[in-house]
Order: sequence, then C-alpha cells, then structure tokens
Amino acid sequence: MNIQLTNEISLRSLLYGDASGLAKHGDNPNIAVNQRESYPVPYTIEYARQWIQYAKENETEHRFAIATNKEAIGEVSFFVQGDVHRDSAEISFWIGEEYWSQGIVTQAVNCIAEHAFKKQGIKRLFADVIEYNMGSQKVLIKCGFQLEGVLRKNILKNGKYYDQFVYARLNDDDYPMLH
Repeated sequence: MNIQLTNEISLRSLLYGDASGLAKHGDNPNIAVNQRESYPVPYTIEYARQWIQYAKENETEHRFAIATNKEAIGEVSFFVQGDVHRDSAEISFWIGEEYWSQGIVTQAVNCIAEHAFKKQGIKRLFADVIEYNMGSQKVLIKCGFQLEGVLRKNILKNGKYYDQFVYARLNDDDYPMLH
C-alpha cells in the first residue's frame, strides 16, 4: 500500500531502511509519555530495526509508515483482536513532534480506517487513550470515532493511575453512525 497524504507525505508499508527515521522521530519523551510502557525509551536504531523485522514478518497488512520522501516520521497500525472480537481491531498511531497539528495523522487514521474496513473486513476500530493525550483524542473525533466510555484509573504509567478513554468507529457500510 502506498497512499499520498500530501505532496510530501505518504502512508506506505514499512521498509528496512525506515529504522533511522523511526529512531530519530520516535526517540522523544513527548511521544513516549502517550504510549504504552512497552514503547522503548530511548528509541534506538537497534530497536527500530528489530521492530521493522517483527512487523514485516507478522504485521505486514496492519502496520504502516507515515513517511516523507526522505524518511519515516511515524507509524499507524491496527491490531485485529481474537475469538469473539475477531472483527474488531485496535488502532494506534504516533508521528514525530515536528509534524504535530498539521492534519497528517488525521489523514493517516482515516486512510487506515478505510483500509481496515474495506480490505480487511473489520467491523469496529477502537483506540485506548490516556486521559491527558488531548491530541490523539482530537484526531479520533475528527476521524468519526466516538467516546464509548471512560475506564477510571485503569492505566498505571510511571507510578501514577490515569483514566483510559475508549473511542470507537464502526464500519459505515455495516452500521449507521450513531449521533
């Protein structure tokens, strides 16, 4: 998959050469604070190489680079759930701080949602967002996700408990949007 988001930015499959860009843009405490604790700090090029290898072997159809013509600047992915939740997927995303508030992630999330719905048969996409991550909440709302609930003090991060906001978007072709 290769989708042009702007004149300079595309959404495409991860490449082995993306390690330096992912490490450069991902090694940022302002990004890590919004991620799960499994997100590496520091985000090294060695980790990026291992991550790309894993993604190419296991998640080729579900994980994509947000990239300029020169380098990867972030990622967007969806993780298909199992068993009775097999038609549901969790979406996640991040982008280098210098690209925040430019509408790039909003476009990427919309493209991945359409890909998940139309090409992968997903019926429901959801995202878990830590309470203070207002940027991600705004992206999700702009992309048609609705707040389904708040799990109070459900996230333990850096020794402190936070609320978890759960957003979801249903496949418009299968279910009418709720207003």
